Order: sequence, then C-alpha cells, then structure tokens
Amino acid sequence: MEHAPVNHTKTYITIFIALAVLTLIEVGMTMVGMPKTPMVILLIALALVKAGLVAVYFMHLKYDSGFLSVIAYAPLAVASILILMLSLEWAFQPHWIF
Repeated sequence: MEHAPVNHTKTYITIFIALAVLTLIEVGMTMVGMPKTPMVILLIALALVKAGLVAVYFMHLKYDSGFLSVIAYAPLAVASILILMLSLEWAFQPHWIF
C-alpha cells in the first residue's frame, strides 16, 4: 500500500509567518523603551520559542524518533538554563560594573 505524498507547504508558511511576527514583536520591544532587564529576559524567551519552532518543523524533529529529539533538544535546554542563570546574575549585579 502506497502512501499519498503529504504537502507541508501550508505548515511551512504558517511557521514562517509565526517567526516573522515574533521577530516584529522583538524589534518592537526594543523600540518601546522598556526597562532593560525585563526586555532582555523577554527577548531571550522569544528567541528560544523561535529556535524551538525551527527545530520542530524545519529540522523535522516532529517526525523523528524520541531519541533523536532528546539529542537535539538537550543542548537547547542546557543553553536555556545557562542563559537564564546569566540573566539572573546580570539582573542582580550593580550596573555600574558594566
């Protein structure tokens, strides 16, 4: 039994639009004049969401086995933790040092 080819064009266009909207939100956040610390934390969070979307859909992790997904997501999780710790350290340091 043959499987019909699946057309993922609509999915890719949807993800592209989502990435474009998230990028516009990031650019808008930098122009609004938010306090620096919350802005940096939100920008990092949005960047991680965008990285997750790219990994799931454009790297086809959605359709791979769980083991390959764990291998691909492990560095993202470690990077997220390290970025969070660095952001928290930066937020509670006196800003005259920088």
